Amino acid sequence: MKPFPTRARLARLGAASATMIAIGTVASPSHAQCQYDVTVLQFPIDCGIGTVITAGLSLHEKGAVVGRYKCPVSKYSQGFLWTAAGGFVGLEPPPGVIEVVATDINDQGVICGTMIVADIGFRGFVYDHGAWTVLPPVVDVLGTWSSAAAINNKGIVVGQRSITENLNPQNAYIWSREEGFTDLGVLQGPYSAATAISSNGAVGGWTGTGTTTSEAFLWFDGNVTLFGPVPDGLTSTVSALGDDGAVVGSGRIPFDGAPFGANRAFLWENGEFTMLGTLPDHTRSGAGDIRSTRQQVVGNSSNVDGNPNIRHGFIWQSGLMTNLNDLIPADLSLVITSAPANNGSGLILTNASSTDGLVSVLLAPVESPLGDLDADCQVGILDLLFLLAQWGQTGSPADLNNDGLVGILDLLILLANWT
Repeated sequence: MKPFPTRARLARLGAASATMIAIGTVASPSHAQCQYDVTVLQFPIDCGIGTVITAGLSLHEKGAVVGRYKCPVSKYSQGFLWTAAGGFVGLEPPPGVIEVVATDINDQGVICGTMIVADIGFRGFVYDHGAWTVLPPVVDVLGTWSSAAAINNKGIVVGQRSITENLNPQNAYIWSREEGFTDLGVLQGPYSAATAISSNGAVGGWTGTGTTTSEAFLWFDGNVTLFGPVPDGLTSTVSALGDDGAVVGSGRIPFDGAPFGANRAFLWENGEFTMLGTLPDHTRSGAGDIRSTRQQVVGNSSNVDGNPNIRHGFIWQSGLMTNLNDLIPADLSLVITSAPANNGSGLILTNASSTDGLVSVLLAPVESPLGDLDADCQVGILDLLFLLAQWGQTGSPADLNNDGLVGILDLLILLANWT
């Protein structure tokens, strides 16, 4: 499959080559996937009226996907598990449960999420290969609430739950089968929620009202770090944690015509924010997940010309945000609207609109050829010029054989892969 460079991108690359010829140097290029192989996931059920809606929410390192599905005329969703080997499996709800949404899965296949119990309300749960465990509020009565947002490979779950006999206040919690609940308190208040957990037990979330005053936090071993709002912004919240301490999320910034501001995605490392921006012509963005091993952030960018219904999934790496719709074959009649999760193998879980309705889509990377230094999916004159400009340099992406120095062996590799 041929790559899909835009005219604007070709123009930029042409300008970059002129710069290299003129001064012999150029900034390090951005590296992105050339394209992705596409697997459309649509839960196999006959709705009678309308087409089933399928939304993927998380995936683990081996590529299993969890999420929710529903018929358009149905009020409630049900949870699913999908694997490449076994296809779809519906999470059959226990008695009295009318809705199940599977929000996360660990590498052992243990799932967490939120259910609705008839005549009771929302309750977090853990689903372990057919066995259900309900994660109740502190006071488990009608009108109180709990949810489960994320689970790590040690089976530790985080979420949010009511701490009195009333719906509010709610606080972030940590739960494990061995230790039970640890409530983190409302922190800055009046509420808090835990939304992410790393492999080493670091917990991320927000504290505040959840809208106008939310502030991201990072909890580890009893110590809490509050992020404050994003730069020149109003709020911050956490979406996901990398295992190296990186955090991604979003925060609202002042924006004309938006009384509560506009969301913008961020990456937080070592106490510093990096704002990821938006796709061209978009005004809002939110980060969904991060895989630090690949230095990739995924999420969605939205609101073109004031229309919040225009949304596109993105991948961000090396400082460049790319529309995922530009990295899939154009003849598939898919519009990728969000990217909630990715994994260390480069798989990206997305959701999309299609001629068959709303579907989940799993993207598998097709790697760039070795020597593609400008990320245009082929090895050519611009890559050669960049390598020559980096000749003799250390720590350069043009060091193709990883011997610490750009030289003749790297040139031979590039020429061998010329396309």
